[in-house]
Amino acid sequence: MDICHTIDTVYQQSNQVFCSLNGIRMWFLFFVYFLCRYFGARKIIAYYSLPATVAVAEFFIDNPFISVMTSLSVSQFWNIGLMQVASITGVVGVSFIVTLFSCIVNYIWEEGLRKDTVINVIVYGLVVVVITGTGMMNIEKITTTDQTVRVATSVENFNLLTGDPSIMDQYEGTDEEKMFQANIDIITERARQAVQNESTLLVFPEDAFVCPEENCEAFIGQVEGIAKENGINILLPVLRLPKEEGGKTKNTLNFISSKGELLNTYLKNHLVPVVEEPDTEKGDGKTPVIEVDGVKYTYLICADYTSNKYAYNGREADSFINPSFDWKAFQYFTSYAIQARAIECGFSVLRNPVNGNIILYDVYGRPLHMQNVMNVHTGMIYLDIPKEGRQTIYGATGNWFPWICAIYSIFAILSGFVLKKKEKRG
Repeated sequence: MDICHTIDTVYQQSNQVFCSLNGIRMWFLFFVYFLCRYFGARKIIAYYSLPATVAVAEFFIDNPFISVMTSLSVSQFWNIGLMQVASITGVVGVSFIVTLFSCIVNYIWEEGLRKDTVINVIVYGLVVVVITGTGMMNIEKITTTDQTVRVATSVENFNLLTGDPSIMDQYEGTDEEKMFQANIDIITERARQAVQNESTLLVFPEDAFVCPEENCEAFIGQVEGIAKENGINILLPVLRLPKEEGGKTKNTLNFISSKGELLNTYLKNHLVPVVEEPDTEKGDGKTPVIEVDGVKYTYLICADYTSNKYAYNGREADSFINPSFDWKAFQYFTSYAIQARAIECGFSVLRNPVNGNIILYDVYGRPLHMQNVMNVHTGMIYLDIPKEGRQTIYGATGNWFPWICAIYSIFAILSGFVLKKKEKRG
C-alpha cells in the first residue's frame, strides 16, 4: 500500500508540474509585468513587456501545447493579410500584435484619454493597417501558378479497417502475417489508383502501418517493389514495434522513390508529452529535404510542426507534407495552426491526418483545399500542389524577433533601477 501510495503521489505531483509548465504562456507575461512594476518601470514600458513575453514563451518553450498550437495567432488564421507578418518575424510576431491590442486597451482604461494614450492608439492602429494592407496587396498580386504536382492522399482510417473481421478473414496465417498481407494489398491498390489519376506521390497518414521491428525490412522491401512497379513515389508511415519487451516504439516516415529506392527514413522528433514520450524513441532532430521529379519535399510527423525549429530547418523545400493523427478536439485547431508554417517558410503545406481535416495551404497561407475525413473508413483525395516555393525574410534571417523580445523583457525589468537612480540624483 505504501509503494502504491508513493507512486500515486509522485504521479499527481509530476502531473501538476507538467500542467503548470504547460500554462507558462499564460502566467509568465504577468510575472514579468509584476517584476517591471515592482522594480519601478514606467507603466507603458511594463505594458509592452506583455506581448514581448508572449513571444518569448511561445518560442523558447519547445512544447507542442505551448507553441503555435496554442498561440493567439491561431485565432487570426482567417486574417491572411495580418498573418503575412509571420514571413518576416515568424508566427510569434502575430501573437505580439494581437496581445499588444489588449495592452493598449488596458493602458487607456487605466490612464484615460490623454496625449500619451492617444498617440499609442494611433501608432498601433497605423501599424496594423499598414501590415494588413501590405500583406493583402502582395497576396492579390499573386495568381495561383499552373505549375503543379499531383499528390494522392490516402484517407483510410486503418484502426477502423483492421477492427473489421471480414477484412482480416480474407487472409491465412498468424495475425501478423494477415496484417502484413492486408497492408501490402492496401498499398498496392492505392498505388495503382494514384497512377491512374496521374499522381506522382502517394501519401498515407501517421500510424498507417504497424509492423514489428524484425519484419520492417521485408515490409519496406515489398513497398519498394510496389513503388518501382507502378512508377510512383511513396511517403510511407510505419510504426515500428520493439523486438524486446520494454523497448521503445519508432514512429517513422519512409520516403521511397518511383525507382524503388528508400531515400530517407525519418524518426519523429517532437513527441507529445505523456502520450508518446515514455515509450517512443526520439529522432535525431534533423529535418529531411528530398528532391524528386524537380520538386523539393520536406516532411514531419504530426506535432513535429508545432516546434519552432523543425519546419524552419526544411525551409529550402517547395512542399511540406505533414502526416498526422488527430482527434475531434483538435480537428480544426491543428488544421488552422499549420497555416503559419506555410507563410513563415514559403512552402506549400499538406496536412493529411486520420480523424481530422485534410488541408492544403499555398505559400501565402491561402487554403486551397479542406476536407473533413473524421471517421472516414476508406478513400483517396487528389490534390494539385504548386511546384515552387518562395524565399521569405524569416526563412533568410531566422528567429531574430523573439530574441529582441527577450532582450526587451530584460530591459523593461531593469529600467526601474535606472529610474530610481535618476530620482535619487535629482
